[in-house]
Amino acid sequence: MARYAEILLYLTPFIAVAVWRLLFPSPLPPLWLVRSVAAFAALMLLALIWSWYLDAGDAHRTYVPARLDDGQIVPARQGSPK
Repeated sequence: MARYAEILLYLTPFIAVAVWRLLFPSPLPPLWLVRSVAAFAALMLLALIWSWYLDAGDAHRTYVPARLDDGQIVPARQGSPK
């Protein structure tokens, strides 16, 4: 999800300029297009922050990395609180 959001954030200005130049060949973009691009960028930024918050681990727990036990991979996990 975060990768798609990053790609969309990167492409948003290029798409906005393309839409503006194709639909409105005037020198200034219409106000509704500026507002909609700004709102979209703000929503994407909020989605990135929300995604980062969900993926962040608990700072008060120890991290136990993945390990190999008897040929089986034991996945990483959060340990007990410090």
